[in-house]
Amino acid sequence: MSRIPALSGIVRETGTEAMLLTGEVDLIYALGATALEGQCIIFPDDTAIFVTDGRYIEVAVQLLEPQGFTVRERSASVGAISFTKQILTERHVRKLLYEDDVLTVQDFARWRKLLGIQMIPLSGRIAKLRRCKSESEVAGMVRAQRIAEAALERLLSELHTGMTEREAAARLNYYMALGGSEKPSFDTILLFGENTSKPHGVPSDRALRPGDFVLADFGAVCEGYHSDMTRTVAYGNATDEMKTVYETVLSAQNAAMKAAVAGNLCCDMHKAAADVIAAAGFGEYFTHALGHSVGLEIHEMPVAALRCEELLQNGIVMTDEPGIYMPGKFGVRIEDMLLIDGETPRDLTEFPKTFTVLPEQ
Repeated sequence: MSRIPALSGIVRETGTEAMLLTGEVDLIYALGATALEGQCIIFPDDTAIFVTDGRYIEVAVQLLEPQGFTVRERSASVGAISFTKQILTERHVRKLLYEDDVLTVQDFARWRKLLGIQMIPLSGRIAKLRRCKSESEVAGMVRAQRIAEAALERLLSELHTGMTEREAAARLNYYMALGGSEKPSFDTILLFGENTSKPHGVPSDRALRPGDFVLADFGAVCEGYHSDMTRTVAYGNATDEMKTVYETVLSAQNAAMKAAVAGNLCCDMHKAAADVIAAAGFGEYFTHALGHSVGLEIHEMPVAALRCEELLQNGIVMTDEPGIYMPGKFGVRIEDMLLIDGETPRDLTEFPKTFTVLPEQ
């Protein structure tokens, strides 16, 4: 499905004459392809030009011309800005939309000087367009999620006493790559024991021991779309306190899921989870926002946080990831991705969440 008409609509709405896209994420969205580099120029008449060089020209023609793009090759002797200026001059463009969240101050100054035209910021308009996912976008995220789940299942079967966090994280990343992931969604968080109390801890040489919690927060990427999940399991044995904390977090996640209704406020999800955790006496140990939107980027807007009073809309994919973190002891987080869909969200995550104690190996 070509996204040229939707992007052209932004150009028309802003009263400009063209839109210039150079950022990786916006290019993936506009082109529907992950393996291309160059500049995309969108015009108000539902036409678009993609400029690239000899490294990508063959793939660009194959993928983009069927969508209605004109593909133009830039020789190595001509700079990207100069070539873009030629195209804009041909189309008599004097007002150009640009990605103010992509260009650095230095790059913006250079483009504006060499183009010699008025440059107007996009101000997040494409990010807003990307918020609500199509079925094909959701399908890409589900494929990424299934890759991640299969990798975790394999890793958990191999955990043994003495394995380090660093090794476990490396194996998880490797298994995702074998399963077809283009790259990890973000730096994998794989923690044991007392380190699980650090919400964004970094894998270390801490070795696995019986009685540890194991926390894995990670994701895969498929066709540019990210997945995100967290699971916490016990290894060897578990205390009653560990099980109580785990069940509290699971109840909080379920409460937030019930609040994930189109038309509710994003903050309603966070409040629902926080209320459960506070009622159980662990309120001081829930230290972050409940969740965030996911798509071509791992962190998108809106977010499920107290500060966010935007409405949940159908098509938004939001993480639901409450946690309890007790410094020096342990932490528990459980995370699913939810597709907002009317009164009942669709859980894109299938990996089990029942309290699990892995056998000691």
